[in-house]
Amino acid sequence: MNHLFRKLVFCLTFACMVGASAAASYAADQAITREDIENRRQEIVVATMKFSDEQLKQKFLEVYVPYQEKLMKIMKGREKLLIQFLQDEKNGAVSDAEASQILSKSLGFGGQRLEAEKEYVAQLKKILPTEQVLRAYQIETKLNALYLAVMFDTVPLAR
Repeated sequence: MNHLFRKLVFCLTFACMVGASAAASYAADQAITREDIENRRQEIVVATMKFSDEQLKQKFLEVYVPYQEKLMKIMKGREKLLIQFLQDEKNGAVSDAEASQILSKSLGFGGQRLEAEKEYVAQLKKILPTEQVLRAYQIETKLNALYLAVMFDTVPLAR
């Protein structure tokens, strides 16, 4: 297991124990980026799921990969929104119209993520025991929290 992968798995475990903000702080100290999480996400999830059966792992990946592609599109949209907010902040205070637009889009991304997660869990329930579905959901929740915490770590609050 290479060094970066061990750091990411540690961050996930740390997030489970102490919460996403402390894990984000650790991630920042260890120079773990959103890109690291994106690039190694599937590897982390599969390793953390601890599949005992290769066939079950393959069935899981048939569900996981399309879910992950959908989730990354949502996260990239959220990242673009963040960049827009940072640009607006550089130009001065965010106007009411800009703030309203940011809120609306952000809530929309949250709703899209929730729908993707519901679909993911429903598909997993067809192929995995419920306890493993819960484990997969917990892993995703922790990774998403870490990803978002790292993404928003340097974002100032609106003025």
